[in-house]
Amino acid sequence: MHFQDSPVVDAFIDLRSPYSYLALQPARRLAERSGTPFDWWPYITDFRSAYGGEVEERSRRDQAKVKYLYMDCRRLARLQGLTIRATTKLWDATLGSEAMLFAKARGRLWAFCDPLLAAFWRREFDLESPAEIEAALTAAGLDVDDWRLWQASEAPAARAAAQTRAEALGVFGAPTFVYKGELFWGSDRLGLLAETLDPLQPWTF
Repeated sequence: MHFQDSPVVDAFIDLRSPYSYLALQPARRLAERSGTPFDWWPYITDFRSAYGGEVEERSRRDQAKVKYLYMDCRRLARLQGLTIRATTKLWDATLGSEAMLFAKARGRLWAFCDPLLAAFWRREFDLESPAEIEAALTAAGLDVDDWRLWQASEAPAARAAAQTRAEALGVFGAPTFVYKGELFWGSDRLGLLAETLDPLQPWTF
């Protein structure tokens, strides 16, 4: 079966993307209500190109754009009872994305991601810290020795497979949801995805 033919929704999120964070609760409710499986994948967005390089390198226009983005996200976050604080750097999501794939492979995806992301968006978690990632995996009920072995042996291939899947489906940003080859980019497109999954069912988020 080609990726495009799958009856599963491929859901791509960037752990550093506030809009990915905002999409998680409504997307998971949609999966539950529709009965359609969602397969979750990490996606590492090229934020340097999108937002004008490192924080100190950005033009005034790019600074204004990012300032608005976080203001907008804070307003949307309040509607979900979430906290989103602005970033001070461009985080490297490689380690966190690998840990996400490991937690998914061990059946502990949300036990790992939910507390990690809540802490990260409060700016209380270092996404690049091996020690903090290991502590988050332990808190999720995962074995650190198992993680270290998986990271050394399987992580590069798992991360490459996620990237290959994204490229094959035409994903270019996060969050993106793909159902039978049709892309829905952004948390504000979940209503359109809901109509596609079940056009007779009215959805509220």
